[in-house]
Amino acid sequence: MDPRWQQFYQPPRSPLARLGLVLIGIGILALSFLLGLFVLAIAIGLAVVGGIFLTVRRWLGLGQRKQESDGPIDVEYRVVHRERDRRDD
Repeated sequence: MDPRWQQFYQPPRSPLARLGLVLIGIGILALSFLLGLFVLAIAIGLAVVGGIFLTVRRWLGLGQRKQESDGPIDVEYRVVHRERDRRDD
């Protein structure tokens, strides 16, 4: 074991204390896993509700404005060069 690490952390010598630390570690891991599952379930639930909402909105045609002016726009343009032709000189 690295001697620099031993000056900051010294594992307990008692087997009962070591067992306690192992149980605390397992408890923290289990709690983290369950919390992650809850967050994942909430995210999936929100995604499903949002998908249903958007699907119903699309089927009913809500929020769509149909205007006759929607379509291609006819434009005319001219290319303007910043430099003049050297032929004019």
